[in-house]
Amino acid sequence: MKIFRTWTFKWWEMGMIKVSLLSLGILLALYFYDYLIGLKWLWWILFVLTVIYFIPKVFKKEAVV
Repeated sequence: MKIFRTWTFKWWEMGMIKVSLLSLGILLALYFYDYLIGLKWLWWILFVLTVIYFIPKVFKKEAVV
């Protein structure tokens, strides 16, 4: 059995994985709502930092080789 092999997914399979992970996140948030709502400031900081990281990448013009 080869555990460390490369995987190739089709676009619709990646979509299914993302929907599954999003559903898991929503379910976990519902179960741990009282604990997670106290960390609202942390979620906002993570969101803002992620946006700050990706905005320059989206608008940066890269040289096409």
